[in-house]
Amino acid sequence: MSRLIIRNASLLSFNNGFKTGNDTLAIESGRIIAIGRWNELEPLAEAGTELIDAGGKALLPGFNDSHIHIWKVGNLKTFMLDVRSAKSMEEMLDMIGDYHRQNPQLGWITCRGFNEAGWKEGRMPDKSDLDKITTKKPIFLIRTCAHIAAANSKALELSAIDADTPVPPGGVMQIGKDGIPNGIFSETALGLVSKHIPAYTKDELKIMIRAARQQFYSLGITAATDPAVDPLLLQAYHEMNLSGEMGLRVNAIPILLPDGGERPFDLPEYFVSDWFSVNTVKFFSDGGLSGKTAALKRTYKNTAEHGVLRLQRAQYLELGRAALENGLGLATHAIGDAAIEFVIGCYQELSKPFPGNIKRIEHLGLPEEKHLNAMAAAGIATSMQTIFISELGKNFRQYLDQQYLDHCYPVKSVLQHGILTALSSDAPVVSDLNPLKGVAAAVTRRDNEGFEIAPHEAIRVEAALKGYTLSAAAISGNAKMGTLEPGQYADLVMLDKDPMQVDASELSSIKVEKTYINGICVYQA
Repeated sequence: MSRLIIRNASLLSFNNGFKTGNDTLAIESGRIIAIGRWNELEPLAEAGTELIDAGGKALLPGFNDSHIHIWKVGNLKTFMLDVRSAKSMEEMLDMIGDYHRQNPQLGWITCRGFNEAGWKEGRMPDKSDLDKITTKKPIFLIRTCAHIAAANSKALELSAIDADTPVPPGGVMQIGKDGIPNGIFSETALGLVSKHIPAYTKDELKIMIRAARQQFYSLGITAATDPAVDPLLLQAYHEMNLSGEMGLRVNAIPILLPDGGERPFDLPEYFVSDWFSVNTVKFFSDGGLSGKTAALKRTYKNTAEHGVLRLQRAQYLELGRAALENGLGLATHAIGDAAIEFVIGCYQELSKPFPGNIKRIEHLGLPEEKHLNAMAAAGIATSMQTIFISELGKNFRQYLDQQYLDHCYPVKSVLQHGILTALSSDAPVVSDLNPLKGVAAAVTRRDNEGFEIAPHEAIRVEAALKGYTLSAAAISGNAKMGTLEPGQYADLVMLDKDPMQVDASELSSIKVEKTYINGICVYQA
């Protein structure tokens, strides 16, 4: 591979010891080989070297989304209907109806993305709503959070669901006033229906991964962690890695407890390569704030609901211990304060014999001060989503009391406790997975309607960018990316404006000019 030198760039990196004022970066064989001033590195521009003048534009490590469902992002571009744009129940039902008529070959109609908080109806769709589209073909409609879903009568029939159907622990099946299921399922109960939907093939999963990858390139995302990977998807990733077609640094976190399943999946093997790694396993301890299924100590505003605590302690400890014994780390979804407390308690018990294994909490929506102290003491890291403030802020304002709202996704407090904190999108829970939108949300704490949520938890641009680069690499256990240093992967993003130099209101409008992976330009605006 020939040498590449990028000069006249505004180099940004967030590692200790990085020298400001450097403007040139040299790459060879997929790695950064030198950083400095052009007059110092000009002798490296030997015959055959490709020389690029960046024109003063910002060049920084490629963005790393530390919690994004890669295949699900791609699925909404390929095999599943995306209804996130629907502004009302009626509009969503029309979209599904059109999709049903245009795709008569489909055995099931699967859709994702509704958010009832933004609708005038303000309620969840149920069986009766979906039956208006058809009662002859099954429909499974997943909420944007993926913790709640609705099914029509045909889907219930094919899944053999009635009022006497046993509901798995950590799940809820709603019963209507007529005494029979109304088609709404939460948390583990989704599996009562989803396990009857024909599974995607490995080839279809690979199509989804490639579709998502193209979008990632355009946003400067060069690495990502896919949480909750099932065994078939894990096989697809391994095959893509073996054949050299990953095209993206992927850290997979296999799930151990399938929704609605009676037995856990087998433990995956620890695996690390340049393009693909498996070093952690995933659990879900609760649901999401936007759908009122995250497990809270107090109730959601104007309700008697506390959310859903999904895990059973004995089984969680048993599976977690087995994973740690096999050299794997633990990543647990915990959003509500009740769930966070439960998970930290289990991590503390498991940390004593396995102090060095990765232990991370996904989301960390409503931690208390004592939780942050305990996390810092136990070396527990977190991947948080400031982008939720933007896209789901209306839900938070509608469902959380003021005390909860005032420390919702408290990134500044988490960082002040010295906790390793990466930022991420959790897409397709949100539609905008642009890291710079996540940076803007972390800095402004404004939702898409202009309301501030816990503005005292705002962080500086530098800290937010670090969350998408250096800290994201650290939480995934990969020390070869996330910074601009000799020896690091040459995974880079060039921006049309320097995010350190613009007003906060301009951050999300910054455009990606070029994306490099392994020193090769994979995207150019």
